[in-house]
Amino acid sequence: MAYLEFRNIQLKYDQRLIFSGFNLEIEQHEKVLFCAPSGRGKTSLVKMLLGFVVPDQGQISVAGVTLTGETVNSIRSQICYVSQDADIPKGIVRDVFAAVFKFQVNRHLNYQEAVLCDWLETMALPQDTLEKNVDALSGGERQRLAVILGILLDRDIWILDEITTGLDLTLKTKMVELLLSYDKTILVVSHDDIYQNRGLREVSW
Repeated sequence: MAYLEFRNIQLKYDQRLIFSGFNLEIEQHEKVLFCAPSGRGKTSLVKMLLGFVVPDQGQISVAGVTLTGETVNSIRSQICYVSQDADIPKGIVRDVFAAVFKFQVNRHLNYQEAVLCDWLETMALPQDTLEKNVDALSGGERQRLAVILGILLDRDIWILDEITTGLDLTLKTKMVELLLSYDKTILVVSHDDIYQNRGLREVSW
């Protein structure tokens, strides 16, 4: 049995058929790049894994557990989702990070602000970013913070949804090389050529 499975998925939006009889198996620690054209449901597919989009038909399973209303929170706790919008809580960056690691699901992690400071340097963010309000940061800065948060949460499955927008070539290359070096199951949604020739399995439909 594959680590992640999409079985006989069907999905419609406004009577438009997005998926019909879609099947996909992904092994643990495999790195996959979704290559479908715009409007073909790439983001919808990864959001199905999180339970944010519910297919009209079919089943999704993670590590042998079928995604249902009863299992969705447990499955979400295994996934880090970083999107183009970099949806991180509002507030002062230092306080936001501290609060996230106080959540029950994250309390087992040994969060230290000093480690966050090291990551700010790695991601070419100034140390005074800690004192700034999330709303005052640029899109690229928020994206890098969201990636740092995902790394520190150390979950088994990473979903990277158009995370290189707003970054220059040097930064995006550094970020992609870093993320792909981790021994995680990684699902990438992107139109960026930066992911080409990096050993990802390309899945298209």
